Amino acid sequence: MSAPIITLTTDWGDGDFFAGMFKGRLMSIVEDVRIVDITHRIEPMNVGQATFVVRQACMGFPPGTVHIVDVASRPPFLVVKARGQYFICCDNGLPAMAFGDSIEDISLLQVDADGFLNFAAYTIFAGAAAMLLGGASMRDLGEHPGQILQRNLPRFMQQGDHYIVYVHHIDSYGNAYLGMTYREFEELRAGRAFVLSVRDQEVTELMSSYFQQHAAADPRRRLRLTVSATGLLELAIKDSSLISLLGIKVNESVLLRFKD
Repeated sequence: MSAPIITLTTDWGDGDFFAGMFKGRLMSIVEDVRIVDITHRIEPMNVGQATFVVRQACMGFPPGTVHIVDVASRPPFLVVKARGQYFICCDNGLPAMAFGDSIEDISLLQVDADGFLNFAAYTIFAGAAAMLLGGASMRDLGEHPGQILQRNLPRFMQQGDHYIVYVHHIDSYGNAYLGMTYREFEELRAGRAFVLSVRDQEVTELMSSYFQQHAAADPRRRLRLTVSATGLLELAIKDSSLISLLGIKVNESVLLRFKD
């Protein structure tokens, strides 16, 4: 890369000094660094939300990019190499959920037993990022931990004649991203008609966009299923918010049935 890239995904929020303090630290120790804010609005300690954001927002960066994920951070701290990129985070289940079989290597970051860890990103993660971008190897950063915490992010499962599909994310427009990709949907569908039940609503058509015309006039009947830029199935209501009209929440499930 012509200039090093570091991305930030955190639960710091926008109202405090943490992001500015941390960026100053990075600019002081990494020459010509480009810093990309993915988001600082992960709900505090919400590892599942951070996992979704990292999987969708970080994978398109160039090889060699360093991603710092400071959400629910406490030791042990890790550097995870996946898809040619580096993720500095902690062993809270996010690496296993976000990367799975894509993990190429892991290093356990050493922590000074006498040091303060109240802002681990500042005291530990920044230095690890500088080492990586300065050419350090994974073993220079620490030994392989052997095992990491295994957690699963429920996506979808078959139950009898239907599939339970989980809501993974609600975006700022109130649209819901489901835990099933368009490719998985089409493979299971195999050309059949389908019914997706969302509380007291049903969807029977996959639309090309939010704006495709729909015959129903009732706002609660303008529910539509489409495909987001992430490749995941997405539920939306034209000109309105799925949250405000139906109260859909993350980790809630919807039912998908295929008609033979």
